[in-house]
Amino acid sequence: MKVNLQFPLMSLPIMHPKISKLNCLIGKVGLQIIFMTIMLMAIHPRQVIGIVSLQFIIEAPESLQPLAARLKEINPTSLQRIMDLMGLEHLGSPIQVILAPDESPAAQDAPEWMSGYALSDASTIVLLTDRTLTYPNDSLNDVFLHEIGHILAHRAAGGQPLPRWFDEGLAMMAARTWDLEDRARLVWAMVSGTQVSLDELNALFVQNDSSVRQAYVLAHAFTIDLLEHTQRDVPKQILAKIKDGLSFPEAFVQTTFMTLAQAEEDFWSRQTLWNRWIPVATSSGMVWLTITILAFWVYSKQRRRASAIKQQWKEDDWDI
Repeated sequence: MKVNLQFPLMSLPIMHPKISKLNCLIGKVGLQIIFMTIMLMAIHPRQVIGIVSLQFIIEAPESLQPLAARLKEINPTSLQRIMDLMGLEHLGSPIQVILAPDESPAAQDAPEWMSGYALSDASTIVLLTDRTLTYPNDSLNDVFLHEIGHILAHRAAGGQPLPRWFDEGLAMMAARTWDLEDRARLVWAMVSGTQVSLDELNALFVQNDSSVRQAYVLAHAFTIDLLEHTQRDVPKQILAKIKDGLSFPEAFVQTTFMTLAQAEEDFWSRQTLWNRWIPVATSSGMVWLTITILAFWVYSKQRRRASAIKQQWKEDDWDI
């Protein structure tokens, strides 16, 4: 027996042409976003995935434990900026941090002007918590970033030695931006001192406190000037070449296409008082200082004028 089974046909809904186009557009945009994300992860993986926090092992007496806790909360953005400056893809092993009051052994042999120091070979930072902060540090956090800069530069160079001016210049860039105080100190160094070579600059770091401050500002200025007139990635290229076995002078020449002597001569030729005073004189801080001085001068002049008028009235027998 033959049985015919009939089922009702179910028709699929017909999509409106405008909705179909919209879905296609959304699909294309989605594919583009996925493609761009993959490309970004390939080029800058740390910006997409995030930074692996640098580990710190902090030794501190009980009274300094709150400070130790604050130091552990260092801004990851600051670490990424230092890593990018040095050309590091990985932060490396943990850094030991010693918080040392003045009575501690770690502080006994340190000069009075020093607020901290790094033992790069041992991946150790010593912060002298009782010292009065002086230039170039405005806070203990600045000292911390400065010393981290030393250790990461040491790692980027594969543990090879660096000239003191270059090491300090990179650490200065890691901890602070070039501001009005730096400009003013550079102008003062030019007025009060003589032109120094890079070798003489290295020697300034082991002299008295005023010489050390001069050395810091000159090292910072030379490093920034070098980046402004070459490329921003010069430090990482130099450090990478040193890690590969080149000496510092060789790595410098291959990266900047000039010798250290040429770079030194170019730097000093640009350091005219006119070029250095213009940024100082036109800065917002100097403008407000000028306005304040002018306002005080006008106020003082008005007070003197009012006093003179009152005195004249007294001499003329006016009632006042």
